[in-house]
Amino acid sequence: MPRDRKAHLPAPSLTSGLREVEPLPPVRLENVSKVYRDPMTLRPFTAVDGVSLTLERGEILGLLGPNGAGKTSTIKMILGLTRPTRGVIRIEGRDPWDSDARKRLGYLPENPCFYDHLGAAEYLDLVGALFGLSRVASRRRSEALLARLGLAAHARKPLRKFSKGMTQRLGICQALLNEPSLLVLDEPMSGLDPIGRAEAKQLLREERDKGTTILLSSHVLSETESLCDRVAILHRGRVHEVGGVSELLSSGVLEWEIAVDSLSDERAAILRSRGHSVQSVGRRWVVRVERESEVQEVLRDLVQERATIRSVEPRRESLEDYFVRALGADGRPAS
Repeated sequence: MPRDRKAHLPAPSLTSGLREVEPLPPVRLENVSKVYRDPMTLRPFTAVDGVSLTLERGEILGLLGPNGAGKTSTIKMILGLTRPTRGVIRIEGRDPWDSDARKRLGYLPENPCFYDHLGAAEYLDLVGALFGLSRVASRRRSEALLARLGLAAHARKPLRKFSKGMTQRLGICQALLNEPSLLVLDEPMSGLDPIGRAEAKQLLREERDKGTTILLSSHVLSETESLCDRVAILHRGRVHEVGGVSELLSSGVLEWEIAVDSLSDERAAILRSRGHSVQSVGRRWVVRVERESEVQEVLRDLVQERATIRSVEPRRESLEDYFVRALGADGRPAS
């Protein structure tokens, strides 16, 4: 081949044959089991049995289940506090015992316990030092978090004088101090008053919107329903169900509630005879209709009676209703 033509040949593409690699999930559990031995009898018992679960980046996943379902054991293995008997756990592709995997991990235990002779600011200085943060960065971050959670005025108060709610707020501060990409919270709303719960939920939503992945365990299902994107229900150490909250609760309307100002005894009796529930609630009456096809008929009857209709609202299944139905009222899976 002539030398001058060779100079005009296109250079081989360095990217030919390459493809984009999908990012590693924040947390991945594959067939994870944990077996303990009873301290008295030394007999083995399985606390976690073949759990497989993947957390998506920037989501809040609720870990639900009755007492003894394996939630705490699962959390301990994710944090690297105990090793699984079988299976694999990875945080950003790393073993939980890898120190690099823990640098961007925040954790709030169910019952946080701090050095009670320290003040809040002193304690957060200690936490920042343990994470390897510079004093300037740690102090700037701690001041912002203390102010965000209403503790700025108590920054120098000894922790032994903190109430349960204040201690819980400080626990959230220390869990967020290192700006974690993975946040693990065990009963984060415990001890918080209504204002504190609202502030904590808003803060967690803000962290999620910034890309933080949040795993939380809670028995307060109403809080979980309003906060979580997905839930995983554990029962007897196994994953009973995983899904989005809206998907799990999309089974439809349980009943329709019609509120009216007044209702004659005769009309109430007729409605009850047709299978509807009629109750006096304060100064109003509430008629509950189970079948949507009968709602219009009931409304026509009420209009003919000149009843003042205040509202017509569908009542859907709550996460608590779904949880009880899924596992059974006694904790056994429903057949």
